[in-house]
Amino acid sequence: MNREGVEGVPSMVARAMGRDWYREHLDGMDPVRGVRPEGALVEYVVDVGAVAGATGNPVLVLAPDGRRIAARVVDTVIATVFACLGFFVEAASTDGVALVVLLPVGFVAGGLLYYLPLVHWWGTTVGKRIFGLRVARLWSDGTLPPSWKDTFIREFDRGAFLAIPVLNLLVGAILLAYMVKDRGAYHQSKSDRAARTVVVRWPAYAGGN
Repeated sequence: MNREGVEGVPSMVARAMGRDWYREHLDGMDPVRGVRPEGALVEYVVDVGAVAGATGNPVLVLAPDGRRIAARVVDTVIATVFACLGFFVEAASTDGVALVVLLPVGFVAGGLLYYLPLVHWWGTTVGKRIFGLRVARLWSDGTLPPSWKDTFIREFDRGAFLAIPVLNLLVGAILLAYMVKDRGAYHQSKSDRAARTVVVRWPAYAGGN
């Protein structure tokens, strides 16, 4: 597998094929128990060293905690900048009592404007791309980013809370604490489980020897 697709299949074709398969098998997925749906060939391993012994094709390496934490720090800084931009736009167009009420909306909108399009269209953010990570639909081959609905489920807390000054420190600390805890077989956060997503190293590795 490479950045363009899977085994020579263009990425747009691979995504279309992946969406069709995903819709057919959505009801059979269980992110909490890790039940593998029929027809899922992907195999998850915990580190690059385990790729050689994997039997799936493709093989996706679960994102290590260190890379996820570093990526989240970068993304939080950038999301805060976007939130501030939303703040200034709202402040410039509103005054009086409405300003106090609507300014938090500007913060939230700015934060979500950073996370949602990037994760839905490309499955990654600036921070994740820097550290070689990608958000993919669970049991997909890695080329299929989450839908708009699943992206919103996964990213709402980051965009809405991490972008709000002061509160972002508290929420960020809580999320990082959850990140270093055991999250089951696929190292998923609660948001990942709700959205049926998994964070993996990218590009993926070819397996099935």
